[in-house]
Amino acid sequence: MTTTADHIVALLRPAAPANQFVQAEVALINQLAASWDRRRPPAASAPIAKIGLSPQDFAAAASRLGCTVAQIRAVDEVESNGSGFLPDGRPRILFEAHKFDEFTAGRFRASHPNLSSKTWNQKLYVGGTGEWDRLNRAITLDAVAALKSASAGRYQIMGFNFELADFESVEAFWAAMKRSERDHLDAFVAFIQSKRLQDELRQISNLHAACIPFAQGYNGLGYAKNGYHIKIARAHAKWSAR
Repeated sequence: MTTTADHIVALLRPAAPANQFVQAEVALINQLAASWDRRRPPAASAPIAKIGLSPQDFAAAASRLGCTVAQIRAVDEVESNGSGFLPDGRPRILFEAHKFDEFTAGRFRASHPNLSSKTWNQKLYVGGTGEWDRLNRAITLDAVAALKSASAGRYQIMGFNFELADFESVEAFWAAMKRSERDHLDAFVAFIQSKRLQDELRQISNLHAACIPFAQGYNGLGYAKNGYHIKIARAHAKWSAR
């Protein structure tokens, strides 16, 4: 019997003669239960928490990438800086003026120098919610170019990499970045697979030099300036000891 049939039996048994059912009655109960089950709407899946990743989430991601949990946790710690969302619930972002300049062919360089710069300029960053102010101003100038010009979420994937993160459009990418850190992790896994950085990820260890291939592949040639490979090695030492 199904769970529904069991419930029906529990309700009807007190009224049955000697509290027993004959075979024909059991068949009718099963038919009734099957009819009710077909009419019942499917159970809603458990909602995914907006903020927070479970050990199971990291284990599943590590399995997909063929790496250890410590390796993926090391990258997660360095990239996320604790969370993919700001206190106000919006994803953490960083607007890149040199990318907006590139995608708009410099059209706004003169009129909006804080949003469009021919070269990378660290002084243009304002951090926190201020980066959203910059992005929103850029959206009024060229929405698609603006969305492509900011990194978002726990792993700071650039908008222009939406296809590498397995999204059909930059808008779909941003919708996922606003939804949950599970979406951030899924995008990260897809991005690593698309960039074929699995081998570099698997090389990560407590040694600084072992982390250079991934650091360079993920963050570009500027990784050394920020000591990215050193930070990953330190984080790996912490997580591999647990």
